[in-house]
Amino acid sequence: KGSLSQEEYDEAFTEVAKTRKFKNKGDADLKTKAEKMLLELKEMNTQSSLNGYDNVWIVKPAGKSRGRDIVCIRSINRLLEYIGYGVAGKEMQWVVQKYMERPYLINNRKFDFRQWVMVTDWNPLTVWFYDESYLRFSMSDFTLKNLEDNLTHLCNNSIQKEQENFEAVKKDSMWDLATFRQYLIDHNENGQDLWTNKILPQMQNISKWALMCAQDMLENRKNSSEVYGYDFMLDEEFNIWLLEVNASPDMSASTQVTERLTARVMDDMIKVMVDTREFN
Repeated sequence: KGSLSQEEYDEAFTEVAKTRKFKNKGDADLKTKAEKMLLELKEMNTQSSLNGYDNVWIVKPAGKSRGRDIVCIRSINRLLEYIGYGVAGKEMQWVVQKYMERPYLINNRKFDFRQWVMVTDWNPLTVWFYDESYLRFSMSDFTLKNLEDNLTHLCNNSIQKEQENFEAVKKDSMWDLATFRQYLIDHNENGQDLWTNKILPQMQNISKWALMCAQDMLENRKNSSEVYGYDFMLDEEFNIWLLEVNASPDMSASTQVTERLTARVMDDMIKVMVDTREFN
């Protein structure tokens, strides 16, 4: 491919520095060079599709669940203050992740996927990827103007149910996979292939890779199993990103979607543990 020379990069950067409205200047040559440069930068930065302009980070206490004490932060000083850096008695482990500033939105709402993954052996690694995930929605319109509004930024059911009118919108707070796949078909020319050929393979690969990363750190107990709840998000370009892996995923029948799925997944867990042993 034709890469830009250092001289061309410098020239483009200089011109862009002069005006942030270069697209409206009618300089077709500059526009072409800038677009080419952005494409090359995108190839070098795998996270370009999730980054925006606000430098937002999400901070989570490592030992808590259900969205407790999670905050979104722009400033490193605010981050260090929040976690009590250097303050005696406040030492604990934290997880700091780049916040996805350009998520794929449905009806201007942010959402994530909950995917069940079962491990029945760590050596050899034996993984069962459940055939149906579900979507959990934020019930507030997405915006980065107010980072303190957890109803906008966290999709956990335990957070969303705290809003005053949750019972009235409860049925819209979760989608099953069939509803999402139909939405993709209705709103994208290649919607049928997006799930099968792009989104699902990414989820399966990432699920496997995450387990491989932890394989050497976990005790392998034969004749036992573990079910994990993976949380994924989708960016504007239909790339899947892993948010976290939950060791004790919620199995409550909190909505009509989970009422059906949790009963089914627990029944299928028993089938895996009992029936596959008979087949083998």
